Amino acid sequence: MIRDPSVNTSTPTLTPKRIEIKDLLRLRDLQNVEAALLTSPLGFHSPFPPRRINSLYFDSYDFRALEHSLSGSSIRQKIRLRWYGKTEDSRIPTLEFKCKQGHLSWKILRKTQISIDLKAVTWESAYRDDEDKTSISDLSKTLALSNTRPTSLVSYSRRYFESGDGRLRVTLDEDLTFRDQTKYSGPNLLYFRHRPEKLVLEIKVAEKDSALLQDLAKTLPFVPRRFSKYCESLLGHLPRWS
Repeated sequence: MIRDPSVNTSTPTLTPKRIEIKDLLRLRDLQNVEAALLTSPLGFHSPFPPRRINSLYFDSYDFRALEHSLSGSSIRQKIRLRWYGKTEDSRIPTLEFKCKQGHLSWKILRKTQISIDLKAVTWESAYRDDEDKTSISDLSKTLALSNTRPTSLVSYSRRYFESGDGRLRVTLDEDLTFRDQTKYSGPNLLYFRHRPEKLVLEIKVAEKDSALLQDLAKTLPFVPRRFSKYCESLLGHLPRWS
């Protein structure tokens, strides 16, 4: 059962449940995909400019979240701190509990007042809050309750598209960069794997609007695939479950 974290880092926000579909393409497909979206009868447009997304993932010492994702468990949850812009500029990230049950996904979001010093020697000293120490205390309690530690830092650039009626959202993720955090006592910003050839297409729609997927497929053919950036980031730990 997915548990709403009880520690009040801030008043939580629960996002609506929706269907999320992914397809894995090549970067060379980007121009054609954008053209298909912008000329679609569904009236797609870009609601705001592209931006860099950074997600620091947490998992248990036995990689429970990774195992659940690989096995396709019908109920699973990932914990991450997310911020936008430069990877090293990790100020006031949002604590996210990404939840999935069956074909539906949603998030529990909690704003924080911390910053992450990615040059710190240890993770214990990496979280900073110069104004209100309770934010760090609440975050520490939340992570302790879930028995997790930092395992991966995933960064990528995202382009956003939305249909004219706002019921369909499509994102295109490129320039994927993965930094394993499990082999180091403190934050690892230096060593990374880069997958510049990959393009991740994500389609997001409310369950009641799922029929729109058929309309989208007429102008943007897609093949639903299982792909997790978090799993991809920890390829070195995958043989245990292969």
